[in-house]
Amino acid sequence: MGTIHRLLVANRGEIARRVFRTCRDLGIETVAVFSDADADAPHVAEAGQAVRLGGPRSYLDADAIVEAARAAGADAVHPGYGFLSENAAFARAVLGAGLVWVGPPPEAIAAMGDKIEAKALMAAAGVPVLPTYDLDDGDARPEPPLLVKASAGGGGRGMRIVRDAADLAGAVESARREALAAFGDGAVFAEPLLENARHVEVQVLADGHGTVWALGERECSVQRRHQKILEEAPSPAVTPELRRELCDAAVKAARAVGYVGAGTVEFLVGDGVVAFLEMNTRLQVEHPVTEYVYGVDLVRLQLEIAEGAPLPGLPPSPVGHAIEARLCAEDPADGWRPRTGVLHRFEVPGVDAEFRAAGTLRLDSGVTDGTLVGPHYDPMLAKVIAYAPTRAGAARRLAGALAAARLHGPATNRDLLVNVLRHPAFLAGETDTGFLDRHAAAVTAPRADADAVRLSALAAALARAAANRAAARVLGELPSGWRNVVSQPQRSAFAVPGESGERVEIAYLLTRDGLSAEGFDGVELVSAAPGEVVLSVDGVRRVFSVHACPDVTYVDSVLGPVRLTPLERLPEPVPRVEPGSLLAPMPGTVLRVDVEPGDRVAAGQPVVVLEAMKMEHQIVSPGAGVVTALDAVAGRQVEAGAVLAVIEEHADDIADDNTGTP
Repeated sequence: MGTIHRLLVANRGEIARRVFRTCRDLGIETVAVFSDADADAPHVAEAGQAVRLGGPRSYLDADAIVEAARAAGADAVHPGYGFLSENAAFARAVLGAGLVWVGPPPEAIAAMGDKIEAKALMAAAGVPVLPTYDLDDGDARPEPPLLVKASAGGGGRGMRIVRDAADLAGAVESARREALAAFGDGAVFAEPLLENARHVEVQVLADGHGTVWALGERECSVQRRHQKILEEAPSPAVTPELRRELCDAAVKAARAVGYVGAGTVEFLVGDGVVAFLEMNTRLQVEHPVTEYVYGVDLVRLQLEIAEGAPLPGLPPSPVGHAIEARLCAEDPADGWRPRTGVLHRFEVPGVDAEFRAAGTLRLDSGVTDGTLVGPHYDPMLAKVIAYAPTRAGAARRLAGALAAARLHGPATNRDLLVNVLRHPAFLAGETDTGFLDRHAAAVTAPRADADAVRLSALAAALARAAANRAAARVLGELPSGWRNVVSQPQRSAFAVPGESGERVEIAYLLTRDGLSAEGFDGVELVSAAPGEVVLSVDGVRRVFSVHACPDVTYVDSVLGPVRLTPLERLPEPVPRVEPGSLLAPMPGTVLRVDVEPGDRVAAGQPVVVLEAMKMEHQIVSPGAGVVTALDAVAGRQVEAGAVLAVIEEHADDIADDNTGTP
């Protein structure tokens, strides 16, 4: 151990930038690593030095990362989270190279890295655990409902719910593949599924001198696909007595493995049950909420512990409430499928701190304006964290900031986050792991309803007209389409993204008497500029911010964000696809093809499995029919919109599907 002068962060995105922020505060030089896909990523530009690793999976190349540290003259490595952060062999390689490892001892990582052995170790230490089923044991026949889990890593990767014994083998196979892709380890196991329990975790911090802190609990129960999307500290359901029980168990867990550094002990809590889930031997994505409530910088403490410094005897006391939202490039209404593309604009109003717990609204972002969101990594774009004296105040502040954010690019889960934060059940603290399932219809609905979409389309048309006039070489001061004698109205058309393919037609005139728009009674034009239109709707003025990109227009207002695709009056011909074509929803790799040409398929039957953004995505048949063409090949890369298969409907198949006849 010794003073750290130059630190390499073996990670990417917002966690790399988060560690760099503390390093700048401490005067520590920084080194970034990057894959070919991340050559232009923000974390690369922020580091003092940056070393190229190779292909998209090169963040899992331990030898290349150690060599990068040597080449850049680093004397320490911080693993971030994900990738190799919980890989004991990587920690040993770093230490073997004479570098400081900013993490727990490799022995502690190994003890907790195999979750099957970890649970046995915790049971011996007096920590309550659930039964564990070894899926490699041919004699084991666990009864559903079960949760299949990756033995290495976390973050929801390699997890599958099994409610029918017949589905177990397929779930295990799928979980193994996903775990191998995410963590380089395909080992999985199963445990009983506790329905609608709360997911509660305790932040621990231990030094090399025998002091272990338990910095209270975080609740992370609002999840999709076993991945957290909202986290908060403290939990609205944890009593002082339960908090002591959880913290005592977490300290026992840390001491049982000789833990040093920052880590998290996770529990399921519900119906009188407290059960150890796992210990994450690293910093967590949701660590900012603990930093706010306890007034600490966990990365700074990690670095100081790695240098050999002791912790004070007692941790600080908690104050206030913090809630974190994970903003992801994914569409909740389309099975949470991730989305890719250029992020044209990324603005969150009211942010008074980045990558540190100061003020009341914090942003930890891995992206900036112009970032290309690709298919290779987790779809999380940023974390937005709000702090207030009360839980209600933090929820209101966070919802308001997200609602007003300008997110122009791939679809995100922003509306869902706002809807959850404003939902009566969330505000009442009713936040177990079944929250999203119970309230799916309410929280996945777009905030902009049909009337808001039409008003936004009118604003987009008026803004485009204003932009045309501003660019006009003559008579630019005249309103667009102005005539001495009233003529035909100006017309614009927009497509609203989504399966419905909704088309919005706008027809309007700008006369001496003002705006006259068909179907917009009570709407008056106050002002129109290329980037902003103000409309009075039944006497209420509303401001519409308009951002026109080459192929899409984004309109933001208090009515909700709207994305519109302008339609040309005389569009260019476009290639047509055969009816019944199944298209790739995103770029990715074909993992498996489950049908053959000529096969009869039922509605909802899996046809192709794609891997994108570190997760598997099933492409299913929209209806009953016959596979008449199959272009997907296992192992092949495909682009978004590529034809994977063609399903031709037949009357007898449709009849069978409607009656449930096999």
